[in-house]
Amino acid sequence: MSKKDKAQAEQSPLIDADTGTMPHPGQNVDDEHLLASTEDMLELKSEVETLTQSLSEAQQKAEENYERLLRKEAELQNALRRGQDDQDKARKFAIEKFAESLLDVVDGLERGVECCAGENVSIKDVAEGLTLSQKAFVDCLSSYGIQEINPMGEAFNPSFHEALTMQESSEHAPNTVMTVIQKGYTIHDRLLRPARVVVAKAPKGE
Repeated sequence: MSKKDKAQAEQSPLIDADTGTMPHPGQNVDDEHLLASTEDMLELKSEVETLTQSLSEAQQKAEENYERLLRKEAELQNALRRGQDDQDKARKFAIEKFAESLLDVVDGLERGVECCAGENVSIKDVAEGLTLSQKAFVDCLSSYGIQEINPMGEAFNPSFHEALTMQESSEHAPNTVMTVIQKGYTIHDRLLRPARVVVAKAPKGE
């Protein structure tokens, strides 16, 4: 074996430096020359164990998050159900206080009817009783934000007035409400019913 071949063999861990040939199966090879050393196997095993542990922790975390999601969903459904129940009750009893206020008006009307059935009752007494009942009713409406629209003598406003007809008049300015057929009402500044009116217009020839 030449010096050159021997030098190459010394540089190659799988070539016998003395013979210059590959070792036969069964021949001993140094551990540091093995492709899969014990250290590599241990490192690989450690990585596998680490990944397995990470996977187990991730699965546990996912299960916890899923259970938390189910609880939150159940809480949301319960909140929605309670909200729906509250809305149903609010709709059902929304006019409870208003109805209670009307009972005083009803009581006053009943007393007026009883008085009218008695002897020596004058028209004046009946009129005064009706006036008091009307005032009580209007006060009741006002306490709940319901206001009347009585535009007599005012300029016609199509947002709150409904013109039933127009009449010529020399006593009223054109486009002025000269007669209120039926009063209108608003509730918290929102139109509940327009006032039905007769609107003045200039006489022909003027």
